Amino acid sequence: MGDYPSPISRGSFSLFLVGLGILFVLPSCGDGGPTGLDLAELEIVIVQGDGQASEPGAVLPYPLQVRVQKVGNGAPVEGAKVQWKVLSGGGATLDPTSSPTDSLGLAETRFTVGPNLGPYTVQGSVKGEESVSVEFSVGGILVPDLTSVPAVPVAAGDTIPLGGVNFSQDAVENVVTFSGIRGKVVAASADRVEVEVPRCLLPRDYEVRVSVGALTTESTSLSVAGAPVTLNLSPGEDVIVDASEGFGCLHLPDGPGGMYLVVPHSTGTVGGAVHGFSLTGLTGDGLTPGAPGPLLWTSGPPPGASPSRPDFAEDRRQLRSLEARDRWHERLRINEASLWAEERARVQAGTQAPPISTNPARPPKAGERRVFRVLNAEEKFDKVTARLRFISDHSLVYVDEDAPPGGFTDADLASLALEFENPIYPIVTEVFGFESDLDQNGRVIILLTSAVNRLTPPGSDGYVGGFFYGLDLLVGRTGSNEGEVFYAMVPDPEGRDGPAISRFSALNTIPSVLAHEFEHMVHFNQRMLLGGAESTEALWLSEALAQMAEDLVGEAFSHSYQVNKAYQYRAGNWIRATRFLEDPGQTSVLASLPPGNLAERGAGWLFLKHAYGRTLPANLLGALVRSTLTGAENVSAATGVPWPRLVADWAGSLYLDEIALPVRPDLRMAGVNLRLVLSAFEGYYPLEVRFFGEQSTAISGSLWSSAPNYFIINPPNGGGMALSAGGPGGGVPEVSMGFRFLVVRLR
Repeated sequence: MGDYPSPISRGSFSLFLVGLGILFVLPSCGDGGPTGLDLAELEIVIVQGDGQASEPGAVLPYPLQVRVQKVGNGAPVEGAKVQWKVLSGGGATLDPTSSPTDSLGLAETRFTVGPNLGPYTVQGSVKGEESVSVEFSVGGILVPDLTSVPAVPVAAGDTIPLGGVNFSQDAVENVVTFSGIRGKVVAASADRVEVEVPRCLLPRDYEVRVSVGALTTESTSLSVAGAPVTLNLSPGEDVIVDASEGFGCLHLPDGPGGMYLVVPHSTGTVGGAVHGFSLTGLTGDGLTPGAPGPLLWTSGPPPGASPSRPDFAEDRRQLRSLEARDRWHERLRINEASLWAEERARVQAGTQAPPISTNPARPPKAGERRVFRVLNAEEKFDKVTARLRFISDHSLVYVDEDAPPGGFTDADLASLALEFENPIYPIVTEVFGFESDLDQNGRVIILLTSAVNRLTPPGSDGYVGGFFYGLDLLVGRTGSNEGEVFYAMVPDPEGRDGPAISRFSALNTIPSVLAHEFEHMVHFNQRMLLGGAESTEALWLSEALAQMAEDLVGEAFSHSYQVNKAYQYRAGNWIRATRFLEDPGQTSVLASLPPGNLAERGAGWLFLKHAYGRTLPANLLGALVRSTLTGAENVSAATGVPWPRLVADWAGSLYLDEIALPVRPDLRMAGVNLRLVLSAFEGYYPLEVRFFGEQSTAISGSLWSSAPNYFIINPPNGGGMALSAGGPGGGVPEVSMGFRFLVVRLR
């Protein structure tokens, strides 16, 4: 075994142990990552903190936070230095004035208001290139005071005056809440605001407050009389409310057994962003909102009970192998993004090598030997000598000559090749498109090598299984095999080169990984080589597409009643989906936690599975692969559906799928019975909801970008419930959150 240096130029490195057996070296991005910090590839976006205000000398309540990411695929950039500068307004301070981005690409500073009211403009820019910058607008304010409200009862929907001092003269900067539910200010001066009483309010007394920036007045009581404007839904009907400005307010009527599903969700597309939200439910009890009600488990036992899991759900090694595989594959996709950026730079500079492989065009013969270079855990290359053992119409199966004893038999190799021939190859190429043929042999090379086993140390709980690396489709690059190559592990019963792996385990693992990685191979050809995209696909969507390849092959086996085979291809996605549904609000569909986790992969697959099941163009998945758009923009363009609507319908389907209700088709998850399948793992469906409705309730929480949370409301007799969603304390949510909530009447 020999080492070749990786073509990825590197600066400093740090050793990264994922804690499950896979060990590899990650580039430290203090110099911009694997290829150096190319400022032309970067962009900076505001995550939170814009538009704040507080009194002179005070620190703003929220940090000014930005995200530095790659142009195109939105990948986070770690270690980029963000410089902070006050461009206008005197006496203000920033702490710190320079901050490096973390693993999510986030950097922040705290702003202290100066002696003047401002306004202040703060710039955040990437060091070395001020054009890669954003500007925050913040300010100073005087302490407001609410001195008068109408002395007689008012009606929901009335416009009423409120008197006081130090209000903002800009109407939208005054936030008026009625026991936590925001009313719309239609006019304002320094001593008076005119506000519309929310139409959803029940007849009762309310605590009215006025907030300007971070400062809030003491409360004053106001009586509201008359009937609210009621939301009338039949069971199964729904409404999606835009709460991005904090004005989402509905009256849910009472009635025998009335029940509503409420799904607050972010539709933001800034990866790594976490936003606060509030949900306020007011009843006719006149009470100050209290703590949320108890958890309601949608099926199965309550917390602490012992779920009845089948044996396969207890397979710790299967879980650890998925984690190891996902992390290694993410590393490869990140490397490919850098490699493609270098490739485009070479094209633009006119220094690219001609796209002709040096490998012979004739198909090799069985028994021939060939030397391959296989990427290892240290991002160097192992030299592997392998012999061609099996040839099929679309594959060449090579086996490492240094493989441990107890390896594959000729029958095993034939079985792997024939499974690739049918159903993997026809399904993937029909749905996603064809692979390239750089080496002009008309086939995909399947290299079975202990170099893959060595990606995980001996004694590890899990293993990688196999991979594709886009470097092999680039000509003239160090380490490239200049052809279509899939790398897979070999049996190693004694654990000589890594964790002990039996023939049975290897034969059960490799096919689904092959389907997954073959899609990546096709994707690289369709998007990069043929489409000439500026960047690789966003990681979450790239992985979701490959997971759909596994799912479709599993579906084919299911239709032919090969249940065990179908399970081999589908179990990974089901396990990932379960992890996501255990805490969906704290997992972004945009996969923002490097180096990735099962919950994020579960979110991505569920999202794409739902989109694929909508009434859309027949070949959605192929359109996504061929597109040069990226991430959320790609999905919205291919489906013709705005991203916020896609997120809302997907979020609803995760609870409503297989519920006996006449809901819209887009609130179902086509192609899988989630409740049946996932209950097989846990003994109950893992999605939890909170229940409230008997009394006034205020809930605060946080949501990651494009993530949902779940509540069920039983409006009480005697008036029902006024329900509102907004930012923290009933205020304005962060703009980048894109806050919405879905309401579905359950009964």
